[in-house]
Amino acid sequence: MIKINENKIRVIYLGFLFFVLIFILGSSIRQYDKLGFVAHKYEILRSGWQRILPDGSKKNLDSTGGKVLIKNLIIERQLPEEVPYSLTTLYVRTVHQDITVWVDKNIVYDYTYADIPPFNSKTPPIYWVRIPIRRDMLGKTIQIEFRGRARNAENTLNAIYFGEDLSIVAAILWKSSLQILSSLCLIFMGIGMWAEYILVDRKQGAERGVYYLGLCLFFIGLWMGSQVDSRQLLFNNVLLLWNLEYISLIMIPIPSLLCINKIERNVCQREIYAICMIIAVFDAVFIISAGIGLYSFIELNLPIDLLILLTCLEIARSFYVIKRDEPALFRELTWLIGAGTTMISFSCIELLSFFLNGYENQGKFLSIGGVLFAFQMLHAQGVEYDKVRNDKAKLEVAEKIQSEFFANMSHEIRTPINTVIGMNEMILRESHDDAVLSYAQDIQASGQNLLSLVNDILDFSRIESGGIKLVPKAYELAEMLHDINSMIRFRAEWKGLRFSIIVDEDTPAVLFGDSFRVREVILNLLDNAIKYTEKGSISLSVSFREMEIMEEEDRGNTTERNLAMSCISPDSYLLKNEEPGLDYAKAVELCFTVKDTGVGIKESDQNLIFQKFQRVHTGWHQNVQGTGLGLPITHYFVNIMNGHIELQSKLGEGSSFSAYLPQLSLKEDSIGNYEERYLKQKGERRDFDKGFIATEAKILVVDDNELNVRLVQNLLKRTEVQIDIAYSGEECLEKLKKNTYDIAYLDFMMPGMDGEETLKRIRELEIENRYGRPIPVIAFSSNMLPGMRQKYLSASFDAYLAKPVEGKELEKTLYTFLPENLIRKKSNEEFFESEMKQHSISEDKEEEKILNREMGLKYCMQDEAVYREILSLFRDSSMEKMRELESAFENADYVKYRLYAHGLKTTSLTVGAIQVSEDAKKLEHAAKRVVEGVEKEEAMHYIRYNHNSFMRLYQRTVQEIAGYLQ
Repeated sequence: MIKINENKIRVIYLGFLFFVLIFILGSSIRQYDKLGFVAHKYEILRSGWQRILPDGSKKNLDSTGGKVLIKNLIIERQLPEEVPYSLTTLYVRTVHQDITVWVDKNIVYDYTYADIPPFNSKTPPIYWVRIPIRRDMLGKTIQIEFRGRARNAENTLNAIYFGEDLSIVAAILWKSSLQILSSLCLIFMGIGMWAEYILVDRKQGAERGVYYLGLCLFFIGLWMGSQVDSRQLLFNNVLLLWNLEYISLIMIPIPSLLCINKIERNVCQREIYAICMIIAVFDAVFIISAGIGLYSFIELNLPIDLLILLTCLEIARSFYVIKRDEPALFRELTWLIGAGTTMISFSCIELLSFFLNGYENQGKFLSIGGVLFAFQMLHAQGVEYDKVRNDKAKLEVAEKIQSEFFANMSHEIRTPINTVIGMNEMILRESHDDAVLSYAQDIQASGQNLLSLVNDILDFSRIESGGIKLVPKAYELAEMLHDINSMIRFRAEWKGLRFSIIVDEDTPAVLFGDSFRVREVILNLLDNAIKYTEKGSISLSVSFREMEIMEEEDRGNTTERNLAMSCISPDSYLLKNEEPGLDYAKAVELCFTVKDTGVGIKESDQNLIFQKFQRVHTGWHQNVQGTGLGLPITHYFVNIMNGHIELQSKLGEGSSFSAYLPQLSLKEDSIGNYEERYLKQKGERRDFDKGFIATEAKILVVDDNELNVRLVQNLLKRTEVQIDIAYSGEECLEKLKKNTYDIAYLDFMMPGMDGEETLKRIRELEIENRYGRPIPVIAFSSNMLPGMRQKYLSASFDAYLAKPVEGKELEKTLYTFLPENLIRKKSNEEFFESEMKQHSISEDKEEEKILNREMGLKYCMQDEAVYREILSLFRDSSMEKMRELESAFENADYVKYRLYAHGLKTTSLTVGAIQVSEDAKKLEHAAKRVVEGVEKEEAMHYIRYNHNSFMRLYQRTVQEIAGYLQ
């Protein structure tokens, strides 16, 4: 079987074109004389003429005579007595002259040019005169008088045709065919370039001078077409054509200069713009002068030519500047120099021909030069397109390689970090040793900081390479704010900071945008506020204002309209989406303002904070860790979402960052109280947070890393689910064939058969769970690059979990995909009992000393007497403090309980009872959450569970102090 490819099709097509060419040439050999176009049913009356001199004498005259210019010329001769034509007509071309024709001393034609404003010329144009000749006029004497511009006999007699109308018209048109075709070619090339700009360049945002080149070619073609010798035969309004000749000529310089400016990449932009303004002023003066009849275009011929010369000199000067300052760019533009040389050369030949032969060869050489120039420019544009296409292809390949590199880097870097964080979480869950828990908390904080640094570096690497792409989708603002509150509140309160979220209740509830990037912007700003605030408060305010969606036709008025009201551009990423419901969306601008009472920023440093790897050194926070990339990344995300960010700050008083982000509102609903809306949206899903047990469920965990497998086993330990393990895709398939599982957790990136291929085989084998349904398969992956979640879901994974795997997220997938009859929800008592064990106040080490004498002396200026005095006061007031705490606990008076715990936190630290101080601090924060209504139920259970243990620890501390004082 013959294999068909592109080269074979190309050869066949070229062969087909060859036979078409032969067919055209063969057909053109035949003569269609009867149609009158080829048959010469006319003659040019070059001989037999006599010139009538002013004194009445006559002198023989023919077209081979002298080239002396004659201003007023009267000629006569006898018309042929017999002609083999059915119709006879006389065509005479005049060049800026009036004309009168007599036959047998009777006037048969008289034309005197009259000024007809607007755009009068005061000088007759070049035009053809048609004079019908009747049969009875044959053989009689004809006289023709030319009045006006001087003209030699040769040019006059070579433009007198006698014969049939159709044949003469065909002959005149054929003589001008080259100019006509050339002008039409240039006009249609210009229109084609406009279409290219509108359909391709404008949509892609790639302005490369095509628009201006199209204008330039269009007006060159119009200029050449309007001065064709036979123009009057195509369009009867010769005056309009003659004016178009000059109007099109003065329209050429500006687009030519702007095109050159684009091609030269704006190197000489300032000078070119200045020349364009000068030319525009003169063009306006020329047109107004001709319109009101002050001067005609022919009288303005010299200044118009000077403007053309000025344009050529500026182009030459710009090339000289580029050759001097940008030699590499100059080498790239040699093709343009060649095209310009072509045009200049043929223009010189045209001028030489005019001086030698007058109007005989008018426009022929310039037409050839213009077409060659146009094809050279088109070829250059084609080369430029090929270059852009090749660069784009290389960029796509590089982007693919880069994406694979980032995916591998993300996997390799995150995997050990994830393992450390995950195993440390098991220590936090299971250890009851306060010292170990303290170390584990430090490890957890440091691990999260390290993971944040890695994320920042990978994010910024993608930003530098243009790898960040926005993925807009519909989202609930209330859910986003709830998640942000959950993530930030604990960190803020752990530092003793007040945190609040203030939301304009009229803000739209359902929005359309890249929620992932919006969330990242807010979290980065809040993270920055927490880092640089030691006391006081942090707040997040959310407000909005309405915007407009700009129409295509309003692009030119963007600046003016934005002064009054912001608009979303038609090119915005929000509108480049075909999701249903967007046709009815309204544009809004969300404002997220993060205020803090931190160190603030000096005014001179405020321009630095959005630059990469820059950190402002206030001298107060030298111990704050980070890459210096958080705010630059935030600034970048805000910019690509077509928003902007503002900063107000004063050193020592705090800062306020406001991010303004355009979004689309999909519904009329307002957010109201965002927490109430969130709870209403989530409904009974809160039951999941209390935990569950699934002793009869059986799952399969597939990962090539043993530490990751152990982590999953430990995170799911409290669910009592049965867990089976596989370390490769092949082993996974074998176990799925032999056993029945309710869920399969599958690592995406494994050696050999990876997660995607394993999933494909699972679906091909139609593996089911115990109820005969396709087994749910959930992906694990360290690859957090944008778009990966969609990739996993489109590959038929039922869900996707990012590493490091969080215990709650892992349990949530188990809760979601397990059949309901396999799940038993924990009661409130069971849940809080299990949760409080890991946070309980330890009493195991009875013999361990509580007092830290070195710490106590530190607070007492290393004075033993002062220290013993403070210990005595602490001991003497202990009974009253205990009664106050017990009373507040029994009466559930958490306002007082918080106050008493706060006081004890400070005094116990002063005497060196560090553990008492730490535990009092925990109880204080729990009481604070009860008072403020934040996670109230959990906080109350914490206090109830730990109060008695704390009081026993307090008593032991007092006893130890008493022993020390003795």
